[in-house]
Amino acid sequence: MEVNGTGQPSPTSSGQEKTSLSSLTENFDNFLLLLTQQLKHQDPLSPLDTNQFTEQLVQFAGVEQSISTNNKLDQLIAFNSNNQAISALAFLNTTVEVDSDQIWLAEGGESEILYGLPQDAAETTITILDASGKPVRVESGSTTVGEHSFVWDGTDNDGVALPEGVYSIQITAVDSKGESVEVGTGTVGTVEGVQMRNGQLMLTIGDLEVPANSVLGVRNKSDA
Repeated sequence: MEVNGTGQPSPTSSGQEKTSLSSLTENFDNFLLLLTQQLKHQDPLSPLDTNQFTEQLVQFAGVEQSISTNNKLDQLIAFNSNNQAISALAFLNTTVEVDSDQIWLAEGGESEILYGLPQDAAETTITILDASGKPVRVESGSTTVGEHSFVWDGTDNDGVALPEGVYSIQITAVDSKGESVEVGTGTVGTVEGVQMRNGQLMLTIGDLEVPANSVLGVRNKSDA
């Protein structure tokens, strides 16, 4: 079981933030140096205009405040990410229902497919595809409005057991007029890992990764 909830920003976003902050800090240092040299070499008989000097000090304070704000925002983002990662750890070893068009099939196991119809349909077709996009199992589904599930035993149309892996699901439905009915799809699985990927918390179900915010519900052990 792998848990990589680091809560750190993605390498790309982190690099961009460091570059921006570095540039801002460099501008701040340059501004401070120029202001110091200007005061040092000003003509005693014609000192720096008070209004101009005040304006430069205001700019100086603004740059300093921007750097401070950047640092605090970085800390806040990191803190928030850490909190999210810690919260997501609660999903470990739990059975969840997630919004997904993919499913995980363990070796010798089965996979549960969820789908919902917003209205009655005349015909519903459940198609399971392998990694290459080839249909391996086609079944008729429920046609009544509401939430439904289909437990796939892991075999193809000929009854041959398929290898474990991530499979795709396509569920189509048409009404009595032959018009398409929108179908929502999902799956059920046990969360085996939590990790941060590109700034987004991901849950792993076997080799299937799903966003933590795609969780629709958590099942009791007695319901799993």
